[in-house]
Amino acid sequence: MARRGPLPLYKGFLTGWGATTFGTGLVLPLTVAYLRETLGLPTSGVSLYFALFAMAGLAVNPLAGKVARAYGSGPAAVGATVLQAVGAAWLAAADSMAATVPAACLSGAGTGAYYAVQTPLLTKAFGNTALSRVLSGQHRISALTMAVGALLGGQAVERLGEGGYTLCLAVNGVSYLVHGAMLVRLLRAERQPAPSGSGSAERDQSLASSAEPAVVRGARGGRSVALSDPVFLRLLLVQIALVIFGIAQVDTVVPAILRNADLSVSAISVVIACNTVGVILFQGLALRIVERIGYVASLTAAILIWVAAMAALTAAVLVPGAGVRLALGALFGLVFAVGECLIAPSVQPLVTLTAPAGRLEGYAAATSLAHGLGALVSPLVLLPVVDGGGVWSYLALQLGGYGIALFALLSFRARSARRLACVPVGRETIP
Repeated sequence: MARRGPLPLYKGFLTGWGATTFGTGLVLPLTVAYLRETLGLPTSGVSLYFALFAMAGLAVNPLAGKVARAYGSGPAAVGATVLQAVGAAWLAAADSMAATVPAACLSGAGTGAYYAVQTPLLTKAFGNTALSRVLSGQHRISALTMAVGALLGGQAVERLGEGGYTLCLAVNGVSYLVHGAMLVRLLRAERQPAPSGSGSAERDQSLASSAEPAVVRGARGGRSVALSDPVFLRLLLVQIALVIFGIAQVDTVVPAILRNADLSVSAISVVIACNTVGVILFQGLALRIVERIGYVASLTAAILIWVAAMAALTAAVLVPGAGVRLALGALFGLVFAVGECLIAPSVQPLVTLTAPAGRLEGYAAATSLAHGLGALVSPLVLLPVVDGGGVWSYLALQLGGYGIALFALLSFRARSARRLACVPVGRETIP
């Protein structure tokens, strides 16, 4: 395989992204304890905080798409990081349940707005052909920085007590501003003319950057057009199924399953750590596989790999012996990571291929909405099944969800063949 050429400002972008995911990692394991132990919120108050966070992200989704179409995806993304920073600072200064409400709304709105415009932002900045590479790099950096952040956040609270919570929340807020500053740097570089004699990747990027604003601003019908597109709706169904029955479960449903199997909290943390290590180790290889076999084939392989991972998780619940259960749980974490690594660089490039010219913002906003809905629905649906029906009911539901994802994916491939055939040669890898 040919060696990849350098991407201008790619390392700078990943630095900003790594800063914000490090901040997220700092507060991820601490937020619930902070709300309950420091602010004294009841369980209903904690649930309200996370519900408001999720709903704010969903509510701001159409507005983010409109702002991106009017002013460009870059300014919309920078504005989103400011909202995230203000929300984090507000939570750090909160002293009552009432004060957590605007903090949740601001943080959720900023997060929802950013992910609604991320795909057109990256496409404009780095070009369509490099999108998978950028997404793959993001996924690997996220796994590493969030794991390190989570470890340091726990140490900060253990050593500093209540001050540790405040420190981690403040660092999280600053991390959003670092990310925003790197995005501003990226936007300034886009406005500079490309040097003569640059390589084909840079020319593709320059063409995409110069053409995008005029096309986008002249387009009409944003997310509503995407949600009435029968081909794109099949891709949305694939994404929702992958989130509900896969991506959203690692931090919520899977720990509950393993806890019901009498694994200790430390053993569960080992399983989660194995999943993180798997992402870091396998993401580079997974990107090469995606580039070789295409997006749809990679998503198909990811679904089948997740079926194998479910077998390991089921065995971890049913077999006797804590050591064997831990080993099978760790195997699940590693195998599941392979599927995640194949999915990360595959879904969003298919969105860019499916979206008609000038309507990428609306289509990207719809995928962000679908991801948010899936993340909200997953624990609400699957946790009661785990607690009430046991592992066999959970496994049956999981297999049904993977079946839906596979059917929708194959249907998408069949229905999108004519549209994807119109993509200019050399713009993308073959789906």
